[in-house]
Amino acid sequence: MTISKDNTRTLITIPKELKKQLEEIAKQDNRSFSNLVVKILKDYVRNSSPT
Repeated sequence: MTISKDNTRTLITIPKELKKQLEEIAKQDNRSFSNLVVKILKDYVRNSSPT
């Protein structure tokens, strides 16, 4: 799979159970696991930024 020039590949280690839960949520939302993780991280950053 080709990565767009605006993206970077990152390796993380998470508990197996958490990955299973995230995969299920992604499936319910009709999105990929990767897309869900990006959404979660963007939401976290947006909510953590001072307003």
